[in-house]
Amino acid sequence: MNSNYYVSKTEPVRNGDGTNVYFTFSYPDSGSQLNGNVKLTNQEYIDALKNGTADDIYSGLYKAIKAKIIEINTTTTADTDATTTTTTTQED
Repeated sequence: MNSNYYVSKTEPVRNGDGTNVYFTFSYPDSGSQLNGNVKLTNQEYIDALKNGTADDIYSGLYKAIKAKIIEINTTTTADTDATTTTTTTQED
């Protein structure tokens, strides 16, 4: 799945509290593309770069992008008596 990502640009967030990572994701079956960006904290970005490999220096970044997208698209709801919490995750 990581081979479907392409990191097009990274830049510091203007206020200095993170890094914007711009990417393109190509859907394997349809060939459609999703262009977007995620904001990683400075530590998330550094950790992602550390997790790269000699064969693919961006592999850690791809995993961080995927994790951030899942985090953003995960909705947590609680019913009125606060005894049940439901988490819904949308994945491709």
